[in-house]
Amino acid sequence: MRAQAHADDPSAAEVLARGCLFPVRTVTGVWVRCGTRIKSRCPSCAELYRGDWAAIARSGVFDGPVEQYRFYLLTLTAPSFGGVHRVPRDSGRKPPRCGCGSTHTSGDSALRGVPLDPSSYDYAGQVAWNRDAGVLWDRTRRRMRDRWDSLEYFIVREWQDRGVLHIHAVVRIVRTEAPSPDALRDAARTATAFSKVDGASVEWGAQAKCDAFRADGDGAKTIWYLSKALNYVLKDVATDSGDVPVHVWRHQVALSDAARRMRCSPDCDPQDCGSLVHKRYGSRSQVVSASRRTKHRTGWSFTGLTRTVQRRLRREWWESRLRDEAAEDVPAVPPAPLEDLAARSRRELIARGWSAP
Repeated sequence: MRAQAHADDPSAAEVLARGCLFPVRTVTGVWVRCGTRIKSRCPSCAELYRGDWAAIARSGVFDGPVEQYRFYLLTLTAPSFGGVHRVPRDSGRKPPRCGCGSTHTSGDSALRGVPLDPSSYDYAGQVAWNRDAGVLWDRTRRRMRDRWDSLEYFIVREWQDRGVLHIHAVVRIVRTEAPSPDALRDAARTATAFSKVDGASVEWGAQAKCDAFRADGDGAKTIWYLSKALNYVLKDVATDSGDVPVHVWRHQVALSDAARRMRCSPDCDPQDCGSLVHKRYGSRSQVVSASRRTKHRTGWSFTGLTRTVQRRLRREWWESRLRDEAAEDVPAVPPAPLEDLAARSRRELIARGWSAP
């Protein structure tokens, strides 16, 4: 119905032809993509989102003088807010004994992340931690840069099964000041911050991991791992299944209720506040981000690749196709695959001399 309604609008037809299910009309009358990252809402825009960020991730590992840097894969988790069921993901390993007294198997995946005792679980603390996770990462980033000035990063924030965020970060540091993986892990994990809403202390959980890798060795494997993590951000917080187990549904309802009651800012009135923070289990952070180029820093991408640059290059490509088709009076040609556009954008940036200073 939506495609038929806008079929006579060239701008809308352009968006629809490129796969967007819910194009949006701007105040200037131009139809643009919906831009969602959620695959269940619009697969085309979600895949474009993943492809853009995957290209940026690769750019910071392979498009510069990588022999001058050391790379790390850092994982930081949230603290515990109560016991949850322990369900193994790998059926080939001996499963651990769960706090409920049972030994779960991978077939009990619906229980993964569900509290053992919902009545004592700290739902309010969990949604507040999600709300303040951005402040904690900012403090962590500044603490690491105070020790290693050349540090640049690319991070993916992933939802754990219990409904709390954790972070995967690829970190790059000049070899002359590069620390050991354990030193970097401990510096990050022990960082603390204070909530801007209620002044409470915010810290990472005890579980943290950091591994070093070589861009010319395990770099491709690590980028594959990040691409896998990027796939998780295409999903919504809730389960994709239409048949949600009752205990999972109750857990999600309790989280939603806690987020609804939470103050998202110092002057927030939760009952009247329309912020999306109340609908996202407290989260206000971007799910993917990277350090940006400044006057004195290279930023994560050696070539200055950003989503803004990628959108501009796609728009220029599309406009050039329209001009060529109008001049030649030939049938429209489908857009190039996303990976081709990503590769082309990287080549053009390098050709223009946008290399690290």
